Amino acid sequence: MNGLDVERVLGWLEEAAQMLRDSLQEEREISQKTGALDLVTDMDRRIEQFLVHNIRKFYPGDRILGEEGTGDRVEDMAGRVWILDPIDGTMNFIKQKENFAVMIAVVENGVGKCGFIYDVMRSRLIWGGPEIGVYYNGHPLPPWQDNELKDSLVAINWQMFADNVSNVKDLAWGSCGVRIQSCAGTEFIHLLLGKQSVYVSKLAPWDYAAGRILCETAGIRCSTIEGDPLSWLASIKGVFATPRAYESAIQILNKQ
Repeated sequence: MNGLDVERVLGWLEEAAQMLRDSLQEEREISQKTGALDLVTDMDRRIEQFLVHNIRKFYPGDRILGEEGTGDRVEDMAGRVWILDPIDGTMNFIKQKENFAVMIAVVENGVGKCGFIYDVMRSRLIWGGPEIGVYYNGHPLPPWQDNELKDSLVAINWQMFADNVSNVKDLAWGSCGVRIQSCAGTEFIHLLLGKQSVYVSKLAPWDYAAGRILCETAGIRCSTIEGDPLSWLASIKGVFATPRAYESAIQILNKQ
């Protein structure tokens, strides 16, 4: 992977996760970004600064797209680009003190090379890419079942579910049930572990980049709700699903 030291990145994730665990009993600085449901804390910024510092130190020629704006202004995917979500599930971090993740994606010239998702409070780490496979807590990812939608649990973004965007309630009724965690990282982990077969959500690039690399490597379908290919820099309404469930999901989501 052109000089990428995976073990070094795994070490950064362990250190970042411990920083987050240690911070849970502290008072937080919390501010709004786009509104009352879109929050950022001092720890979001601290973790992103920590990751950016290390990337700059060891990979000075690379560019960085970070949710909190610490990195670069990335408008194309030439060269190697790191896409960072320092705390995915910030509201959960604030309110629940669990169900949040740190996510890193490494993309070279528009090709996903390696994705990392760390579920901090459960110490669940999934990482990998097309050249190395996918690993869960140090072991090859176990196989998942390619279930039909009717035999599957599905995960849906809560705002999309509340507003029934793109017929997501029909998708729910066609499945075994809906699970909503409001953390893309943990939703991707459950999808990769076979605990659910479909994930539908509104996502920014840092929300889906790592999960996309891991899902595509593992044979899980990834697209916009319309069935179009994903980019790396656009915010999307996306669907990620095992192959048989994907076909049914796309039909329902695009039903007129």
